[in-house]
Amino acid sequence: MGEFPGGIDARQHEPVTRPPRGYVSYGERKPYVVADSLDELSGPTRGVVTLPHRLDWSGHPEYDLSRPARLASMYKVVLTEAATADDLRAWLSGDVLLRLWPTLWLPPPLRRRWEERFPDLAATRADAA
Repeated sequence: MGEFPGGIDARQHEPVTRPPRGYVSYGERKPYVVADSLDELSGPTRGVVTLPHRLDWSGHPEYDLSRPARLASMYKVVLTEAATADDLRAWLSGDVLLRLWPTLWLPPPLRRRWEERFPDLAATRADAA
């Protein structure tokens, strides 16, 4: 077992299952942007919006904010892909973010950074539990 015809040992070509020592995942290295204040987030709260390609390259960048699933999806995209605080200010609302926070699926490092800056966000998760 483990040998091919001709004596080639397949075990030498098995994939490595562990990351190398000192490896830091992309999620931990990604420079997520965090707002300075929830009050400064004054993005749209209704209507249909189209995110710029730099934020949403999915091919479906239109979001009907009256549809809860699309609203949550847009917030996830903006939070994970924003490159500047201006991106956050333009597309997010602090009040809506507080309401959605406990239900958003976000990378743990991003969630941690936002909750460290804004304990009110962490409190919404505790209240929802």
